[in-house]
Amino acid sequence: MNTRRITLIVAVVLAVGTGVLTLKYLSSINQQAAPVATQTEMKSVVITNRDIAVRSKITADMLTKVTRPAAEAEPQAISDPKQADGDVALIAMPAGSTVTLTKIGQPGEVGLTARLKPGMRAVSIPVDRVKAVSNLVQPGDRVDVLAAVNKGNGIPPKTFTIIRGALVLAIGQQLEQIQQSASPPPGDAGGSPTVTLGVTPQQADLLTVADLNTTLRLALRSPQEPVSSLPAETLTFADLGGPPAPASTVPPPTVPVPAPSVSSVKKASGVPVIDGDRYTSGS
Repeated sequence: MNTRRITLIVAVVLAVGTGVLTLKYLSSINQQAAPVATQTEMKSVVITNRDIAVRSKITADMLTKVTRPAAEAEPQAISDPKQADGDVALIAMPAGSTVTLTKIGQPGEVGLTARLKPGMRAVSIPVDRVKAVSNLVQPGDRVDVLAAVNKGNGIPPKTFTIIRGALVLAIGQQLEQIQQSASPPPGDAGGSPTVTLGVTPQQADLLTVADLNTTLRLALRSPQEPVSSLPAETLTFADLGGPPAPASTVPPPTVPVPAPSVSSVKKASGVPVIDGDRYTSGS
């Protein structure tokens, strides 16, 4: 056997050995990757099977339990429909939305304070059927607040639109829109006793003064009209017809009286002086 043949045999053996080792390596990689693919963590989540409006009461028939990869599940997603049964939707949830603990809550959590944006105040004013546009104003509407000033003494009254586009938060104690029916909503004499508006702190001050000194009335706005389409009018204390400011009572300046001269002052009785045998009365 010559050297060339030995070299060829060794090369073939090395090639076969390298191929076998490569196949074993690839097989081991596949065996390690297979458990990873089969061990993807799944999680049960609850989704809505219909559109749920905000502040709607949630029942079990509105929800469906499904299984999804844990990596795709939203944080704080609930896993059992019973967790949301009887709760209220804090936001609107379209069909197919994942139900989370941040989207549902107890009925008390959707009260008046939850509807106030930061920097806004809730102020109530008394109204009747006429002032509240025949009780057609509903929570969620936008209204203008008109203040009518009656100056008396035959002077025609004047009206100021002091607030424009105020958000109606509640009618009486009703936070939701009431269905139109033959029976009037709760209130005094068939009308709503109060309307609660969402205003700024400055508007709250103005509304309080106007409520005490003027007659207030609401004007319903179209939802398509921008709030800032018209400017609000300024109501001052002078417009309320109060008494004029008192005249100045500062006393006139006093004229200084000149001091009397020494010559005009009468000398008092002199001091007795004894000068030898003489007796005199002088200074």
